[in-house]
Amino acid sequence: MIMPGLKQPQPSGSDGMILPEEFLRRINALEAAYLIHTDPILQSGFGGGEERWKSEREPILEAVSLDGDFLDIGCANGYLLECLIKWSLERGITLSPYGLDIGPRLIELARKRFPQFKDHFFVGNAWNWIPPRKFKYVYTLDDCIPEKILEEYIKRLLHFVVEQGGTLIVGAYGSVSENRPASNLAEFLDDMGFPISGSVSAGELPTARFAWIKT
Repeated sequence: MIMPGLKQPQPSGSDGMILPEEFLRRINALEAAYLIHTDPILQSGFGGGEERWKSEREPILEAVSLDGDFLDIGCANGYLLECLIKWSLERGITLSPYGLDIGPRLIELARKRFPQFKDHFFVGNAWNWIPPRKFKYVYTLDDCIPEKILEEYIKRLLHFVVEQGGTLIVGAYGSVSENRPASNLAEFLDDMGFPISGSVSAGELPTARFAWIKT
């Protein structure tokens, strides 16, 4: 689905655009950095501890109101998905986990975390991955791709990955140690002409922001 006033995107990767080599090197390096650790939260790229982990990640579910499939783009070891499923059950909502990550060893951990859903996890690049189907809920971070193509990336997800009547959730994380707040996603999406259905922030800076679009 394309929102009114938005130009239809090209199929993922069909425009020939290739992500910058330097960006791909940085993204690929995250796998080794995460796998230094055994703690699942640290393996997810978060160093703020369990209490902050929940307070700054559970707000993702403010965009979730019904049962359905949940795709986490950049799922790492699958621990965030595991937590979201647990937290959603506490809210009376059942989610079926799906994940995509560029790191094959991280996806292997995610598959081990969800042995009954091994075929729900995919190795691929968020920019040019072609999904086997569409999903009710799709979660992605704003830094999965370079900022200059974020608008096009969101259009592609809305058109090719989110099902009709589904929800795209976009997240942004800041840093306490760097005193850097999360990007203002609601403002960015609004400036780009996307019809925002809701937004929420968490943390003092805030260190996490989420905004979502319903199709």
